[in-house]
Amino acid sequence: MAVVTISRQLGSAGDYIASLVASMLSCKLVNKESIIAEAQRRGMIEPGSADEIGEKKPPLLERFIRHKSQAVYAMRSILREAAMEGNVVIMGRGGNMELRERSDTLNVRIIAHRETRIDRVRQEYGVDKVRAMKMLKQSDKERSEYVKHFFLVDSADPELYDIAINTSKISPDAAARLIAQAARHIGAAASVGS
Repeated sequence: MAVVTISRQLGSAGDYIASLVASMLSCKLVNKESIIAEAQRRGMIEPGSADEIGEKKPPLLERFIRHKSQAVYAMRSILREAAMEGNVVIMGRGGNMELRERSDTLNVRIIAHRETRIDRVRQEYGVDKVRAMKMLKQSDKERSEYVKHFFLVDSADPELYDIAINTSKISPDAAARLIAQAARHIGAAASVGS
């Protein structure tokens, strides 16, 4: 079975889609929370360092002192191990870049039009339009800087993804079905090739 990585914009319904794809494929879902829990279980990170497993680049001084923190090492290690086990949906954390050399990996980007994203953020977080726009701007900036810092690429580059789905036009449920079908195809092709 293929490994699926899902990169998403805030307000694109990417978290919901990742969960649904994992359910449809009977796969394990790897996200920030599961990585933190596993890293703490293994003693790879201290409880206070869990914030470093987010999608933000480290502060300037920290980048000079410690390019790859213990938390980032733990995250990358857990992502690679999950991919080796197979049958996994990896949400964010630069999973598509971490696993880019694997032929059995389907890299997906979930996007939506700005107004759709604003509406979804307003509904999900109970905030007004101005606050929702600020949240989108901050999230987009942090995620972009994270990928640029750790992988030296632009997260918006379409060549980093096998599929990009706009959930302003394709419903999240339909998007999940498309991804699951593509993952089955990649998984079958990888099985034949091995």
